[in-house]
Amino acid sequence: MTDTPANELVAFADCELIPIGQSMMLVINRANGNQQLMNPQVIEGLKTCTNFDTIAGHAAHLAATRPELNGKQEMAESALKNLQDAGMLLYASDMCKRLAEPAPRQLAPTRGFVITCDRPAAVERLLDPLLRSAKLSQHDALFLVDDSRDPANRAANIEEVANFNMRSAKDMFYVGVEAQQALLSGLTESLPDHAAGARFLLDPSLWEGKKTCGRSRTLCLLLSVGYRALIMDDDILCQTVLPPFNENGVGIGSGGLRKATFYPDEQAFWQAAKPADFDPLSGHASLLGSNLGQALQSANNGALEQAQLRNVNAALANVLQADSPVLVTQFGSCGDPGTGGPNWALYLGEESVQRMVQAPHGMTAALENRLNWLGSSKPNFFKMPFMSQLTGLDNSQLLPPYFPAFRGEDSLFGAMLVAMHHHSMALEYPWSVPHVPIESREITMDSPIAATGGISLFSRYLTEHIDYKDSNNPEQALKRIAQDTLRIAARSDKELILDYRKELARGHADQLHLLHGQLTRTKKLGSSQWDAYLTRGIEEVQRAISQSHSPTEISGAAADATEAEILAEFRTMARGFAAALAGWVEIRASASALAEQLIQSRQLMPR
Repeated sequence: MTDTPANELVAFADCELIPIGQSMMLVINRANGNQQLMNPQVIEGLKTCTNFDTIAGHAAHLAATRPELNGKQEMAESALKNLQDAGMLLYASDMCKRLAEPAPRQLAPTRGFVITCDRPAAVERLLDPLLRSAKLSQHDALFLVDDSRDPANRAANIEEVANFNMRSAKDMFYVGVEAQQALLSGLTESLPDHAAGARFLLDPSLWEGKKTCGRSRTLCLLLSVGYRALIMDDDILCQTVLPPFNENGVGIGSGGLRKATFYPDEQAFWQAAKPADFDPLSGHASLLGSNLGQALQSANNGALEQAQLRNVNAALANVLQADSPVLVTQFGSCGDPGTGGPNWALYLGEESVQRMVQAPHGMTAALENRLNWLGSSKPNFFKMPFMSQLTGLDNSQLLPPYFPAFRGEDSLFGAMLVAMHHHSMALEYPWSVPHVPIESREITMDSPIAATGGISLFSRYLTEHIDYKDSNNPEQALKRIAQDTLRIAARSDKELILDYRKELARGHADQLHLLHGQLTRTKKLGSSQWDAYLTRGIEEVQRAISQSHSPTEISGAAADATEAEILAEFRTMARGFAAALAGWVEIRASASALAEQLIQSRQLMPR
């Protein structure tokens, strides 16, 4: 047998499993091509050894969980060493060697954006500290993208930008109704074959009465083609806050790495907010667009060591390359978590749950008062990005557009981005900015726990169909997503309803697994209130699984809409989005030229 150091981390992952009759399975290791015939019962055990650990660690786990081993760790350890000798295991040390080869990449210049909708008071509050604390001259351009419906709010925003420009060394451009219409008109005139797709993404008349954050974010992308875009919500404060927990090194894979703490009142929250010595725009730009080899070296203060890969999913680590681009940067929440309910607590680790249930102001207040910190306590690299109140996007590479309306546009963007860039990474910084909405927001522990349908179902579908072994061709992948969207839209009413129910049931199954796991892990904390909340969630999700669901239940659907009307609306949206995706490469190229024309002509200066 191979004489391997006891601390060597290994895993069983990235193998093809081919059944040969009922009593044998052919296993082919994709990393090295080795193959071996194995007992299916052994394979079932090995499927739980997909995270990096020592041979002894895996053996202890198998002895405790596999009844056929009857607690015999030596037997499990011998079998694992035989697999190791046959070259069927992945080594964490190999991953570290591969990622320790930095591939320097020239970073594109940055453009900063503020997106707003009918909150001029928030804009006023943001722009003054932005002027005082951010190094604005280092950015190529600054924009305020205004989606306000009220003309008075638009006028107030124009005035705020004009006042900002009187004091700033770097002018801010105002992208309001006129500028947005000029961009849309330019696109439809220059690209008649893609006019329908451009209108779907940008025409506000198609989305009256709906929340259109996705439309604003797509505008930011079209105004920053070839640049790195730093996109700010209007209700943040432009000051960088360090995490309450400080850890060295980096995280890989995001699983269990996010933590939370809870403040009883605003005084305690602000007392705990420790300022950093850099502004958030500069912080985002520091690693956005870097290759993973560079970013790891910088964030980790040196090369990655195999001990840092313990418990990391080996299949994920196996697709990482030194030249994997960091296309998205984000951070956690500081203050208002930005969610419509308290269900984000279900994803917390035991340590954070303990802080929540033992909070002096009580668990209910801890989740309802919107004075929390939730994030990573060290730089955290993972695959599937989402959205923070200030997000960095490396738009020098081909990124997808956002769906124009509704909630969940961030999850769909993330799924499409990974489908297009299989080897890309997202980075969550450990620092954050205060998120303090102007308007009053309320969440309650009584909010429903069972998931509902919406854009997230299509995000799930895309994520499940990503094949990391495909060639990394973003443009080709984008066309496949467009074609797949049309294919789904062409399905019959009956099939679409069954598809909806299937994807929703899968989400409920995942949620039920999460709830049961959380209840098992945190039962020992002795919180009857938390146990009751989890138990209620389990009961709600079990009821949801047992029921037959209809697309009429989707949040935002008209109360009196029929299934046929909902499906007809879905098909219209699917065809529109598919047209936008099919023409997106050309739309981006044309928008880049139009944006420069608008900038050079001074049409974007507030008047």
